[in-house]
Amino acid sequence: MIIVSNAGPLIALAKIERFGLLRALFGRLYIPQAVYDEVVVIGTGRAGANETEQAVGDWIEVQEVKDLVMVKSLLTKLGKGESEAIALALETKADLVLLDDYKARATAEFMGLNMTGTVGMLSRAQKNGLISDLKPLLDELRAQGFRLSDKVYAQILKR
Repeated sequence: MIIVSNAGPLIALAKIERFGLLRALFGRLYIPQAVYDEVVVIGTGRAGANETEQAVGDWIEVQEVKDLVMVKSLLTKLGKGESEAIALALETKADLVLLDDYKARATAEFMGLNMTGTVGMLSRAQKNGLISDLKPLLDELRAQGFRLSDKVYAQILKR
C-alpha cells in the first residue's frame, strides 16, 4: 500500500505524542522533499521534526516529485508541501494521501485521490484497537490549536 503524507498530520500527531500511529496504521509512509523540508529543516525544534527525521530511512521515505508542472499548477492555490504531496500521490498512484488543509483536501478529492486526515487516522486507529478512547486525543488536538469544528467533533464522537 502506498501512503503519501503532507506535513500537517505528521506535526499534529507528534504534538499529541501519537506519531507512532502512522507506522502502526500504514507500515511505510512516503513524503515529498517539500514536506521533509517543512517539518524537519524549517521546523527544527518543533513538534514532528525529530520524529520525522528519525523515521526517514526506516519507515518514512522522502521522494522527489517528477511532475514539476503539476506542482507549479497546484501552487496557485496550495502551499508547496501540499502541492508536492498531491503530485506525489498522483505519480505513485497512492492508495491514500494524508491531508488536513481544507483546500488541499478539496483539490485531492477533485483529482480522484483517496484521502484522510489526522482525525480520520485517529478514528481508524480506534477501530483497529490501537487507541481506546478518541475523545481525549481530539481534545488534546484542539488544545494544541488543531482546527476541528464543534459539528465535526460531535460527529466523530458519535460514530
